[in-house]
Amino acid sequence: MALQLPGILPALPTVTGRFVLTPFGNADVEPLASILSNDDVWAQGYGNGAPRPATHGELVRYIRRRYDGLPVFAIHYTGLPGGPLFAGTTGITEAHPSFDRVKVGRTVINPVFWGTRANHEVKVAMFDWLFAAGAGRIECDVDPRNERSLRSLTRLGFTIEGVRRRSSQRGDGTWRDITVLSLLVEEWPEARERVVAALHRDMERKLVSHESGIGQRTYTGEMLPLHH
Repeated sequence: MALQLPGILPALPTVTGRFVLTPFGNADVEPLASILSNDDVWAQGYGNGAPRPATHGELVRYIRRRYDGLPVFAIHYTGLPGGPLFAGTTGITEAHPSFDRVKVGRTVINPVFWGTRANHEVKVAMFDWLFAAGAGRIECDVDPRNERSLRSLTRLGFTIEGVRRRSSQRGDGTWRDITVLSLLVEEWPEARERVVAALHRDMERKLVSHESGIGQRTYTGEMLPLHH
């Protein structure tokens, strides 16, 4: 089956129902800016080496430059009585239909959800959709400093193929390497079964207590104190 992606992204509920993915739009820019004001996000190598915006206005313009024109999902947490809470983004940065190859990126998860397998749950929904649309290979590029993302992706079933050295230049003029990972359609059924089983186990155990504190935050993205 050849890769065929629609012009408009669908809404994708996740396997446990905790999250829903919808097309990223103008209303999501400010909530994303709130998440990107967190130092922990940038410490993981976010931004492809670009300098961190110094002001809120610069951050909003930076988001628009990086997101405009790309098929990106907004992630919303559905477990609050007051309505969905913006939790981050993930999407497609490259698509090559003739090779059934897709590169995913623009993944940002609010640190309050770190440690809850939120990224795995979101990726299962997106990858189910991509493989059903004909993708044969899904790729990720990750900053080697982002050990959290590398661990998450390998647990999700990705294989580290190597390091693309001196891949891009940082804002300070230094060069950074990029770790290249991939996941093939033939590998997905087994990986998916393992990941979904782990999600359900966690839902029955620690996630309920972890997420009980999420309701204490505001809908504007104000951060709770982080404890990793």
